[in-house]
Amino acid sequence: MIKVGHDLSDVEIEQRYTAVAASLTMPRYFYSFVAQFAVNISALRVLDVGCGNGQLLAELIHRFPGSHFWGTELSSGRLRLAQQSLGYHALLLQTGVDGYIPFKDYAFDLIFVTEVIEHLKQPVLFLQEIYRILAPSGRLVLTTPNSDAFPLWPYFVALAEKYPDVALFQYFLPYEHPKRTVQPIDTVLSSEEVRSILCKSGFTPLRLYGREAFPFLFAFPGFRGLDYRGLFPRSHLDALFNKLGLAKLCYRMFWECGKV
Repeated sequence: MIKVGHDLSDVEIEQRYTAVAASLTMPRYFYSFVAQFAVNISALRVLDVGCGNGQLLAELIHRFPGSHFWGTELSSGRLRLAQQSLGYHALLLQTGVDGYIPFKDYAFDLIFVTEVIEHLKQPVLFLQEIYRILAPSGRLVLTTPNSDAFPLWPYFVALAEKYPDVALFQYFLPYEHPKRTVQPIDTVLSSEEVRSILCKSGFTPLRLYGREAFPFLFAFPGFRGLDYRGLFPRSHLDALFNKLGLAKLCYRMFWECGKV
């Protein structure tokens, strides 16, 4: 497990996230796929923890107008962007990095935690708090990067360190690696490390789907162009990997979890 920024203070982390608020984004497929992965959430109480700029909440509100939405975010800058985007359609509040979430026990039917735990110092304590506010029959939808998608990445790390001026070698590293990340705090996690964190927090993984197979291959501009033009849709390759039971070789992991 490789870490960067875990020595920063909570104040420094919040300030640095606010400074890069507008530049942090996800692949274009991401938010619609998360909403699709959650299936039907009509009339449910839904919380997006670490809601960022509000893109996921906007997608969910569009798809499920009958649900009730809340969002929390550490960065005041990102929270302002979310408020501007969502208006009165979701109740948003800023939370600290100590893990406490100011809601009563069993407050929500569905909680989204997307691309969050790799940016936390104590992910188990954080997810235990998620467990507390989730209804007994509720569901957690969690997404994380996955270093298992880079099976040769120790060798790529060695190349990147030996030839720091060769930009090509940087593309073969996980985005969370210190040489690539733009986040103030980040962690390189494997799929088994994520599963262990979930289980230690009290959750049972019920469903797993992988996206972004061969991430190092699609780092090349030519392959990205094939995907964007629909000539070699990446989603087809992802579907094949999942059908063959190779989800753990995909870079982006989508977990649906229930309470033990």
